[in-house]
Amino acid sequence: MKTTTQMRIVGGLLLASLGGCATTPKVSPDAGTALGMLAVRSIQIQPFTKIRSFDADATPDGIGVVLRPVDQFGDPVKIMGHLYFELYAYRPASGEPKGERLEFWDRTLATADDVKLYWDRTAQMYEFPLAWTQGLPPTPSRKYLLTVSYRTPWDETLEDQYELELAMTREQVTGTAER
Repeated sequence: MKTTTQMRIVGGLLLASLGGCATTPKVSPDAGTALGMLAVRSIQIQPFTKIRSFDADATPDGIGVVLRPVDQFGDPVKIMGHLYFELYAYRPASGEPKGERLEFWDRTLATADDVKLYWDRTAQMYEFPLAWTQGLPPTPSRKYLLTVSYRTPWDETLEDQYELELAMTREQVTGTAER
């Protein structure tokens, strides 16, 4: 009889403690909502983006694009997907500043190695060295418009654009300047 009473007391305590667990609030309604909060919401071309040389000489070899993808909180995040970079001649005082398309590059971030290749852990940004595909760099002392389009794995496109200027003489660009 004493054992039966003890069993009922232990059983009642277990039921009471289990009932208390049901009142614990959920952290997030579902996994999709939680992942959506941390997913990329915009891409931002950073002002460190410059026309530059990738070797020791002064001749510009391409554009060093510094790109920061951010989540809804404005914090940097890593991304996977396709990136399309386009360089246009700049049309001043125009409703559409994109002139003639001068260059096109694409990069795919599909694996962890792809992400590690371009991600700067210290700066929390991507850096993409984009070499000229048309041979010589564009005309110096002019403005250009760089656009980046990011195609997410869930088929959404995010875009940003940035004005660049190649502030060099033609001799500096071609490496024929006197030293």
